[in-house]
Amino acid sequence: MKSLWKKYDTSVIAVLVSVVFILITAFFNYYLAIAEILILGLLVWSKIAYSQNVRQKLLYNVQAVADTLDFEQGKAFEKLKVACAFVEENGSIIWFNESFKNTFCIDETTPVLSLKQLLKKDNLSKIFEGKGFRVKVDSQCFAVYTSLVKLEEENAYLLYLFDETKLRLTEKEYYESRPSIMLSVIDNSDEIYQRFKESDCAAVFSKIEQMIDDWASGYGGLCRKFSNARMMIVVEERGLQKMIADNFSILEKIRNLTYDGKPTELTLSIGVGKEQSLNSSNDSAKQALDMAQSRGGDQVAIKHEAQYKFYGGVSAGFEKKNKVRTRLIAKTIAGIIKDSDNVLVMGHRFSDFDAFGSAAGIYSIARNFGVPANVVVDKKTSLAKPLIERFEDNKYPDMIISPDKAPDKVGENTLVVVVDTHKQSFTECPELVDKAGRVMVIDHHRKSVGFIENTVVFYHMPNASSACEMVTELAEYVDSKPVIDSLVAQALLAGIMLDTRNFVIRSGVRTFEAAAYLKSRSANTVEAKKLFSNDMEIFRRRNNVIDSAERYREFCAISVAEMQTPDIRLVTSQAADEMLNIEGIKASFVLYKNGDEINISARSFGEVNVQLIMETLGGGGHQAMSACQLSSSDMKTARQKLEKAIDKYIDKYMNTDSES
Repeated sequence: MKSLWKKYDTSVIAVLVSVVFILITAFFNYYLAIAEILILGLLVWSKIAYSQNVRQKLLYNVQAVADTLDFEQGKAFEKLKVACAFVEENGSIIWFNESFKNTFCIDETTPVLSLKQLLKKDNLSKIFEGKGFRVKVDSQCFAVYTSLVKLEEENAYLLYLFDETKLRLTEKEYYESRPSIMLSVIDNSDEIYQRFKESDCAAVFSKIEQMIDDWASGYGGLCRKFSNARMMIVVEERGLQKMIADNFSILEKIRNLTYDGKPTELTLSIGVGKEQSLNSSNDSAKQALDMAQSRGGDQVAIKHEAQYKFYGGVSAGFEKKNKVRTRLIAKTIAGIIKDSDNVLVMGHRFSDFDAFGSAAGIYSIARNFGVPANVVVDKKTSLAKPLIERFEDNKYPDMIISPDKAPDKVGENTLVVVVDTHKQSFTECPELVDKAGRVMVIDHHRKSVGFIENTVVFYHMPNASSACEMVTELAEYVDSKPVIDSLVAQALLAGIMLDTRNFVIRSGVRTFEAAAYLKSRSANTVEAKKLFSNDMEIFRRRNNVIDSAERYREFCAISVAEMQTPDIRLVTSQAADEMLNIEGIKASFVLYKNGDEINISARSFGEVNVQLIMETLGGGGHQAMSACQLSSSDMKTARQKLEKAIDKYIDKYMNTDSES
């Protein structure tokens, strides 16, 4: 019946409908129903007879072709080492050679064969499309090719099944044995000398070397040491896949390492290169290692064909107390600015206090050297409107330029400075990056794929609290005399206060040193705090968003903002911050609709790395403050995706004894 339905589905439906009508007829006229039964039986019999006749003709034609061959040719066809079979459109096998019989263990007791029985789940339509494809039968792999044989209204197919089992095993072994280069470095190796004696440091490094060597050897890897902090590992693809499945357990072992009862506070970063040659793999490993450290360290970055994958990155980035690099960068930036005809500074779209404040700092440095400068910002969408208005009301009336007019300012020797982001697509005017001959990037967000390349300076510090902190340090060293006034200092302080939530999170020694320097330049914390003031309507909207928050997985809060208002970004970001004040909440998420997209603002105190959660959804940011945009216009679907990302993060990185 299955075969009948496959081949004559419309006929089967017609027969079933006819039977229904015969039953209805029998209720009214018994003799007429008998006549209908006879007619239906005759039609069914004629259809089956016709089908059998076609089958016989097909078999006859197959036999006729075989008869035209001489004995040796016919024997060769029958004894052909390639499995061959004739099949009908319904999958019934009507002839096969000896190789086919031996391949599928067919004997005289085997019932009527069907291709479905042999190929199981594989769709017959694939076979009859005429294109070659691969199929697996039990432990054997075959490449299948077909030839169409037309006979009146029926079609049959000659199948050739080439056994590729050994070839596939060889292919698998080739890929699994491909070597990858891994470069590892201890992120904060210099600082261990401040906590341990010289002899103890040697013992710590020796212990780390042994741990890494044992770990790599467990996966068949070969380990070589470059220095106390750097090692190289060569591992096959099969071993690398096991490392990935184990989530690179060496990261946690190094992170939790203690010596003489004291934590070493060390973290490990690993860059992995997977390319066609060892040289290119080594180059990719270096780039991947740089990416891992630029994202804060304590993680693994794998680069393969210009694509990155990241593992780990749970802990916060370590703070470097040495400002030697900052001083050198400041002198380099000063020379580049002096050598420019004009400077255009821009931050990310929907600029906040940190983006605009750091842009104002670079603007002030350029003007100090007598170089014309402008800040590119869209005032309509900016979240730093109170700060922008203060600049426009004072002595900076020509400071701001809109993104649509900025390209006209680009000349042969124009310098474009990008602050508070390192991705071209996130900037106020992406066209400037392509049009300008020289581009500089100053950012503190953890590095992600798609960063701006070919820059004259890429000043990136993921351990810094904010871009304003970085620009403040540059302002201290860029010239021997002060280069910022009280209003610019106020803007820089406001940016630091925003990203640290008034010095609560991500505040290191250098953060307070930067704030102290700004205070010496007449910055006022009270005036900076006033910039964060809201009108009554924004205050009410923010509270409405907080009021709709729901607890998820015990320590996460999720709220959906259904309102439509021009200041929705400001409202939701402030609501996400305030939701962290709820007892027991470690991470907060606010979803809101913006056009055809659904945005998510994520906040935490650092214990939950919201950047990893947002990266799962295509977003980014840093450990305590991140966001993403989803193309889905369905809020329910967007929330389900968020919850799934939270579940994945918690199950992977956090030990939770209870579930919500």
